[in-house]
Amino acid sequence: MENYIVRIYRRDATDPHKVAGVFESVEQESQNTFTHLSSLVSLLATAPSEDESADDESLIAVREPLTD
Repeated sequence: MENYIVRIYRRDATDPHKVAGVFESVEQESQNTFTHLSSLVSLLATAPSEDESADDESLIAVREPLTD
């Protein structure tokens, strides 16, 4: 199992995809910063796996904000 800590420090009220924060891999003891939601998704998609033989067809779902 992979464990991550995602800290979001800022977000833009007008553009919900503009978020700034830190992505940490617990097992790798590494930190990466991101400034856009697509950067965070890329970090999750390219994060090293403990089991290289695991099925690589993972789906990362991003929930869009609700609008009135």
